[in-house]
Amino acid sequence: MSVGPAARVVAVRTATTVVPLPQPLRLGAMTVERREYVGVRVVAETDDGRTVAGESYALTREAPMAELVDRLVAPHVVGREVVASDGVTARESVGAAWDAALRGSAIVGRVGLVRRAIGLVDVALWDLAGRLAGRPVWSLLDDGADLSGAVRPGAAEDREASPGRVPAPRPAILVAAYPTPGRTARDVADEVLAHARSGWPLLKISRSPDRALMRDLLAILRAELPDVTGRPTVAGRSGVVVDVGFGWRDADEALADLDAWGVTGAAGQPGDAEPALAWLEDPLLPEDAVGAARVRDASGLPLSVGDEVTDPEVFAHLAMLGALDVPRVDVVAIGGITVADPLVRAWAARGMVVSSHVYPEVSAHLGGAAGIGVETFDRSPAGNPYDPAPLLVRGGPVFDGGHATPPDAPGLGFTLDPDRFDLEAPS
Repeated sequence: MSVGPAARVVAVRTATTVVPLPQPLRLGAMTVERREYVGVRVVAETDDGRTVAGESYALTREAPMAELVDRLVAPHVVGREVVASDGVTARESVGAAWDAALRGSAIVGRVGLVRRAIGLVDVALWDLAGRLAGRPVWSLLDDGADLSGAVRPGAAEDREASPGRVPAPRPAILVAAYPTPGRTARDVADEVLAHARSGWPLLKISRSPDRALMRDLLAILRAELPDVTGRPTVAGRSGVVVDVGFGWRDADEALADLDAWGVTGAAGQPGDAEPALAWLEDPLLPEDAVGAARVRDASGLPLSVGDEVTDPEVFAHLAMLGALDVPRVDVVAIGGITVADPLVRAWAARGMVVSSHVYPEVSAHLGGAAGIGVETFDRSPAGNPYDPAPLLVRGGPVFDGGHATPPDAPGLGFTLDPDRFDLEAPS
């Protein structure tokens, strides 16, 4: 097996941009009035003088992410070599950089904000590796990887035996509507149903603290959505998802709300064969695995947890207690592609439906053809009132009929809008 192509990292650059929202959003206990994003560019040079760069971006959640990357991650990455003759060499060299960054910041990091900073740089390194190899990241990740995430011997032979591979569509989920103030249950339901008519079988809304509104909204959607999509509610695959955003303090509060919504029991009505929701997302803080298990057992609803989780042990604890039907992976928060891809493949190997949290341009590359459900907001040119991220990038997956097809361009297949992120000069 040849060693190369290869390049040495010479710089890690960061930039931050802010986009005000047209109206405040209520997410759990938080009110969001603007979205702030950090962009990262990792620049490398080859032995023959070429410059190659990889990019990534993420929500800052109002944390100083650029400074964390600059001070705690970049010093452990600059000077390292990225080799991308195939997926195995890419995995080894990017993984070595990931390990150096984790161990170099371990005294203050390992999980939390520093883990997110490492994830940002890791995603950019994978983009760089794909561009260096002239291959999309999804194909590099598939080299030699089985469903458990392990790497088989003979990965180079795999690549030679399967030339011209094309990307397969991944299932996708649309964040369809937020019950913002002043809107009726019928208003929100009509927005969701309009998206369903466009071919989305899995649609997400956020929880409103107004119990009566939620009861009416879910009653409308449960009655009308199956006729629009032509599909029943199937856990993890079709129907309505409700994102609570860690909004309940404990299991008692969660179960009281769910009972008021009319969705407790198998589907809110004795004898129903299907669940009331495709899943209930992030009902409690992710670390409250005991509370989540109680909500799962008492409500009969499939649970999904994973947004903003930075510690894989949280998933292990939830799974051990039977509180994780649909794991969600935030590719940046969990530490990047180096961590996320093996997790997704291991979950898929156990027959679990897996969903991503935002960043569809990256998530679409994870886990193989059936590995992950790719989450997105409305990506129309006019934008959407909930998340402006689709306006910040150029390229990425193609969404059609409730599926996302990753690009076949080298790397991750997208670039950051230079009018939003000034990444040309050193940060």
